[in-house]
Amino acid sequence: MKKRQFIIIGIAILILVGGKLIMGQLSTPAEKKSKKPSFSIVTVFAEKVHNDSIPVYIESTGALEAEKRNELYSEVQGLMEADNGRFKAGNSFKKGDVLIKIRSKDQEAQLFAQRSSFESALTALMPDIKADYPNEFKTWEGYLKSLSIDKTTPELPKIKSDKLKSFITGRGLFTNYHSLKNVEIINGKYNLTAPYDGVLISANVDPGTVIRPGQALGVFIQALNYELETSTDALTAERLRIGQEVELSLSGLDKKWMGKISRLVKAIDKDSQLSTFFVAVKGEDLKEGMFLKAKVKAKDIANAYTLSRSALIDGNQVYVVESDVLVLKAIKTEYFNQNTVIISGLNNGEMVLSKVPPSAFEGMKVSIYKEDK
Repeated sequence: MKKRQFIIIGIAILILVGGKLIMGQLSTPAEKKSKKPSFSIVTVFAEKVHNDSIPVYIESTGALEAEKRNELYSEVQGLMEADNGRFKAGNSFKKGDVLIKIRSKDQEAQLFAQRSSFESALTALMPDIKADYPNEFKTWEGYLKSLSIDKTTPELPKIKSDKLKSFITGRGLFTNYHSLKNVEIINGKYNLTAPYDGVLISANVDPGTVIRPGQALGVFIQALNYELETSTDALTAERLRIGQEVELSLSGLDKKWMGKISRLVKAIDKDSQLSTFFVAVKGEDLKEGMFLKAKVKAKDIANAYTLSRSALIDGNQVYVVESDVLVLKAIKTEYFNQNTVIISGLNNGEMVLSKVPPSAFEGMKVSIYKEDK
């Protein structure tokens, strides 16, 4: 009986163990084969480095202004006389031509009276000069004959004798003479004349109007020689020199003018932090107010290369392709232009990225784009 029970218990244990083994086999999933990692190769734009000596040009803009430019103002008061429409913007004048004539009848009468008074005073002194200073008499006699009520009074003869000088001073001749010259100077201000050959670019008064002292009358320029005022950063300005040639151009016009740096301002504008310089240029087809672009050579950078500014990494690195792999390389930025940068530190023949893909990283596998010929 006991033997039979042991047999039954043994069979049950075998069935239980076998069932677990079978269940374990059914519940264990089949092992999946691991996939080999895959790498995508990105096509990039690169260019071969050819180092060379690269000139650095400064480009700036500015407006032309005539080198000889006079803003006309009146120092006297009176009625502007008719001039047959000459005092109009755009009219040209020769040196010495009358620009504006202001009526001065009262002033002219005073001038004639002053000249007559001076001539009378000198005439009264002539007998004493002849008697006491005979060596000086011919000089003063000639001077007296040169006087005219209609002509500008000439300068007094040079006096060598101290005694004669004291004699003339005591008779008030010097006072009379300087009073006359002052009236002549004032009278000359009623006629405004052209200081040089030029053109009137602005006219603010018309004949028949009353002109007052200090009133702005117009602007007169010499339409040939001009200056362009422009500026650049302080560091670049240190490389500029007076006499350097500057290329000037007008946007939209296929024409250029050559000028030279005429002045350098040795100061920095506190607001813009720029340094101003002036370019002298000459040309009959130039006009005041023209907005020109100036281009001047500042220096040459040896063993350098020009690259797009967008290719810079952190401002001092670029990507080069070595064995189809991107490698970061440190460079030195020499000069920034608007869209490009001049750099040094690359070797001739290296392939440098001209456009950096957004996902670029060091060690990235790439292929260089080659345009089909």
